[in-house]
Amino acid sequence: MLSKWFTLSLVILASMVGGLACIQLFNNDLGKIFGTPPRQAGDILYENFDPGDVHTVVISKSSGERAEFVKRQGIWRMVNPKQDRADYIVLQTIVDFSRHLLVEDVIRRKEITLEEAGMHASDTYGGRYNITLRDRSQNTLVNYRLGRRTAWHRPNEKEGTLIGTFFVRPAEDSLDDHIYVCSAPEKLKTSVRQILDRGLSRLRDHHPLLFDQQGIADITIRTKGREIVLSRPEADSPAWKMTKPLESRTNPKMVNGLIVGLAQLEAIRIHDLKSVTIPPRPPGGFLLEVELRHFGTDGRVRTPSTLTVEPPSPPDADTVLATTGERPDLVFEIPLKPITGSMTLAHLPLEVDQLRERTLTNLDIATLKSMTIHQFNDPGLIHVFLGRERNGQDRWILNQGGDTAPANEAVVFRVLEAISRNEVVGFASNAASNLSRYGLSPPAKRIILDLREGDPIDLFFGRGINGQFYAMRHGSSTVAEIDAATYTSIATRPYQWRDSLLMPFSIVDLSIMKIEKFPFQIPLADPALTLKYKFLTEDWEARQFDEDVSANLSKHRANQFIRFMEALRVERWLDESTPAAIRALRSPTFRFTAVFRELDEQGDLKGFREASFDLAPASRSPRNRIFYGKLNDDPHYFVLSMDSYRQLSTPLLDTGRP
Repeated sequence: MLSKWFTLSLVILASMVGGLACIQLFNNDLGKIFGTPPRQAGDILYENFDPGDVHTVVISKSSGERAEFVKRQGIWRMVNPKQDRADYIVLQTIVDFSRHLLVEDVIRRKEITLEEAGMHASDTYGGRYNITLRDRSQNTLVNYRLGRRTAWHRPNEKEGTLIGTFFVRPAEDSLDDHIYVCSAPEKLKTSVRQILDRGLSRLRDHHPLLFDQQGIADITIRTKGREIVLSRPEADSPAWKMTKPLESRTNPKMVNGLIVGLAQLEAIRIHDLKSVTIPPRPPGGFLLEVELRHFGTDGRVRTPSTLTVEPPSPPDADTVLATTGERPDLVFEIPLKPITGSMTLAHLPLEVDQLRERTLTNLDIATLKSMTIHQFNDPGLIHVFLGRERNGQDRWILNQGGDTAPANEAVVFRVLEAISRNEVVGFASNAASNLSRYGLSPPAKRIILDLREGDPIDLFFGRGINGQFYAMRHGSSTVAEIDAATYTSIATRPYQWRDSLLMPFSIVDLSIMKIEKFPFQIPLADPALTLKYKFLTEDWEARQFDEDVSANLSKHRANQFIRFMEALRVERWLDESTPAAIRALRSPTFRFTAVFRELDEQGDLKGFREASFDLAPASRSPRNRIFYGKLNDDPHYFVLSMDSYRQLSTPLLDTGRP
């Protein structure tokens, strides 16, 4: 029979085992009894919580300063020592920092002093910060002490940067036997220790305005006695319009810059309204007032958020005072003048000419069907429309007097770029009455854009009595000043719209080519290179100086040459009375002649067609980059690029006399 003591021992042992089992069941470890083993290098210090569960953040400093924050309806609020909105980005940074602390090294508590780890204040370091995160039920998720930065950095091989490390000491009894060297997550671009060292009061939201940038319905700007109103039809729409002081398209980049700038605008200091005296001013005498209205969930516009900025006092002050309707008991001290790296009032686009669209149209090129161009005192019209080539591809077609031909697509591009991308120099008038002073009555040039949907766009162009260039849209009273490049991009002469393809060059029909370079250096024999070509056999014959030089001909370069000739394009066509081209081509340096076979409908040879052109440099300078040219049967001159000239003059013979 077992003794009573033995039975009692079994009961006690069973109770102990059962208790340990309960602890293991509820806590998933026995660290509270036997102590928790230290985290290892490469471990996440706190990984058993979801950042979304964090409801309360408490931060205290070794000096006794303390701040507490709670998250309500998705917004972080400071509840101690002040009741105010907190900086959401900073609080989320602290939460993410705490969740992703990566252990780089482990130090036993006995191997380092608290002063060395920055856990106690010294002449060099301000001491530790105790950071506690709790959930909605006030259960502690994280509790640690953040010390100073260490001298060691972890290399970030992806970006080629160094990631700083910190001394961290967990406050949990089961973990406080060790101090950890931890690094912050790579995605954090700011140092939490640096943020905290600015002072816990900086964790209050120093942004006067808090708003959903995508949900703004309209913006009202009041300054200098004027009012600007910007509005859009629905949330997320980029179609902002200026409705006051004039009806105008807006510059999307500038409007977006204004919205982002207002969101980033940050006060240097926050004051209680009772502690600050705002100098008296007459009604409406503020420096600036911005009113933001937002779309509600039902699509209606909600009560506006308002920022009122007082005039600088004294007038040359670097900062100004501002108040908001959302936080009426506070006064924000905002930077007025530019500061590198910070958003200030000076950076905000607040003028009409900054916010209005600075292009002549906001044309969606995909909706364009045709263009009609007219020049004053010229009865002919140039009509360019989007047609199709034989292969079914879209192609801009020139229609003049009923005759159609491929249009010069480089000119089409320059025109569309001029009217939809080039910014105007400025706005000469918003209510012009005398258009003749701007050269717009009648206009020197006019272009009408016919769209697939909506009304046509009708633009006038002219040169004013002051020599400057101007443009306006028909039906508008706004006259814009444009630069000379935009004005000249509106091509109004038929030859300017010719296809840039120099000549119809058919390899199939090619019979003979002749390449001449001037001046002749050997007058006793013909230095021209004459080439005969047979398409079916791809055979070449070459003669120079009355000799057969076929053996010296590089067939590879010859084949490349004729393929290049098939696609040779001019830079631009010139008027038939261009003095510089006429003068240059009196002494050409290059002449090309080609003879093509012409076949009848049955495929029989009916004759030959000859085409040739001359080229000459614009100047005899070694730095010349422009070459003039002229086809033998065409009255108009053309400009050829330096690269094209070099390819044309590439030697085709491997050996032989120069």
